[in-house]
Amino acid sequence: MVDAGISFAVGLLIGGLSLMGGWGLLWFVVGAIGLVRQTSGWPIFISSVTSTAIAGGAMGVVLWTVDAARLSSPALHVGLAGIPLALLVASAFRLQDGRRIGPAFIEGTRLMLQELLGAHQDEGGCGHCHEQPVEEHPCHQKPCFEQACHETKPCEGKL
Repeated sequence: MVDAGISFAVGLLIGGLSLMGGWGLLWFVVGAIGLVRQTSGWPIFISSVTSTAIAGGAMGVVLWTVDAARLSSPALHVGLAGIPLALLVASAFRLQDGRRIGPAFIEGTRLMLQELLGAHQDEGGCGHCHEQPVEEHPCHQKPCFEQACHETKPCEGKL
């Protein structure tokens, strides 16, 4: 029974480290693309390299220390699925604002990818929209005190 418990714990550890390594590799690619495009900085790239290296190194140590016979244990195989299943179950719960954790996580990841990769929201792709000057709304312009000016602007009375 103790042997099965150890195998299960090793499986949990390897499963969690694998998930961490895969997540780190995803952000490694995103960070590298962001660096090339100059839409994200070095901290994102370095943190993804660090998390991937820590997970890979720790998994290497675990696999090196574990007996080869234990790797074929059914308890280890059940343990491998433990962390991903726990995340799947947790994704069904709700956040304080009422949203489910899973879809909120996916939406946050999608928004972060768009932010870091410099994706544009305009129709038809980039079109160099970042090079076009933005015209300020009349309410955000320098205030003037001529009454005739305010009669034609939509921000009348807000200055």
